[in-house]
Amino acid sequence: MSTRITVAVVGGGIAGLVAARELALGGAEVSLYERASELGGRVRSTALAGAPIDIGAEAFATRGGAVMQLIEELRLASEVVRPEPLGSWVVTEERSLPLPPGGALGIPSAPLGRASRRVLGTWGALRAALEPLLPRDRTVDRATTLADLVRRRLGERVLDRLVRPVALGVYSTAPEELSLSRLRDLAEAYEREGSLIRAARSLRDSSSAAGGAVAALRGGMAGLVTALAADLERLGVSIHTGHSVEHLGTFAPDGAEPADTILLATPEVTTRALLASSDADSVGDDQPRELQPGTRVEVIALAIEDSRLDAAPRGTGALVAPGTPGIAAKALTHVTAKWADRRAMRDSSVHVVRLSYGRAGSEPETVALSDAEAYELARQDASRILGVELRADAIRDAARKIWVTSTATDANQPLTPQPGIGLAGDWVHGTGLASVVPGARQAARALLAEAQHTLNESDESQVRST
Repeated sequence: MSTRITVAVVGGGIAGLVAARELALGGAEVSLYERASELGGRVRSTALAGAPIDIGAEAFATRGGAVMQLIEELRLASEVVRPEPLGSWVVTEERSLPLPPGGALGIPSAPLGRASRRVLGTWGALRAALEPLLPRDRTVDRATTLADLVRRRLGERVLDRLVRPVALGVYSTAPEELSLSRLRDLAEAYEREGSLIRAARSLRDSSSAAGGAVAALRGGMAGLVTALAADLERLGVSIHTGHSVEHLGTFAPDGAEPADTILLATPEVTTRALLASSDADSVGDDQPRELQPGTRVEVIALAIEDSRLDAAPRGTGALVAPGTPGIAAKALTHVTAKWADRRAMRDSSVHVVRLSYGRAGSEPETVALSDAEAYELARQDASRILGVELRADAIRDAARKIWVTSTATDANQPLTPQPGIGLAGDWVHGTGLASVVPGARQAARALLAEAQHTLNESDESQVRST
């Protein structure tokens, strides 16, 4: 009798691909099932003006080193590129200003610095600078929201002018909805330092700031998906795309035997539905709750021929404060200013910008618009954000894509699946590849250890019975 552990991985996004690889490296026989026709989830590219462009995730945070470790294992280290040091901006109702460098989630590491004073004003900067002198707040725990903590310790100006735009841009979630349980790096740094300013400095120095130090792959992040898929093929993983899993007991193709264990790398709403279909007692909530599928975000990319953009008027891009009149987008990335390799792939006169729409609690402003209407709105928004009136006839190409972003589960309503099932994904481990990649590897290792323990117990039982 074979003692090789069999595992089914449901979900072919980055979490599923990384988990499947880790399981195969651990000696398991792995099958991966993905509903879509393509692997990669929100890491996806599309053609724009004759060259590929990231229409999903465009970079990874370097904090923790887990993504770089994976990239090195996949022999892609020579393909890593860094953004141009141009800085980014924040656009508010009053004006557009460069964001203070460093820090974490908009929390300034140098509140009395010139950039911070320009955004916060003298009073707001002084209020923030006094924060390290405040006594440690013993009432703060992982259920405390980012908004509550920042308001108490740094004041309303830091919250509204810096933290809110960054939180909405990075997490598509208002700081009132972001608990510290979802911001593990910041929560741990605050617990250690007892001050948000000192925590921001600590994260800056360790390259751990969310939305801070980032890198990408030459030509786009889709190269990571290609490399992972090739490595899974080398490791003998069976990949099934276009295969929708509706019930955990019925998805094995061609009459194959059910897997020993299952790893679900699917959104929370899908995961809970699958677990409920398998075992009504596995969901883990005392009371059933209505689950939303996630926050919908639309990305629109424009290829623009306009020499006035050569000066990168908003650096690598800008975050837009909520309620800014005349701008529906929440963020803009000047792709060809931020990434030199993307600029080299195109005619030097063509610039690429990406605009993001949709904040937590509301649909993207573009969702009901035709392509022509959506691209016109994006042109107008880009004009106002960049401070350059872009002509309609300067748009050389455009693309759009709607994504559903998951959110980390509420720490007060944990999901506890039955033995033999593991969970991975951004709603489990946090937003961004820097959280998803190590989380998926950890989940795979834990599942393998559990399966091996069960197998050893079974073998010992058979020996005793003989």
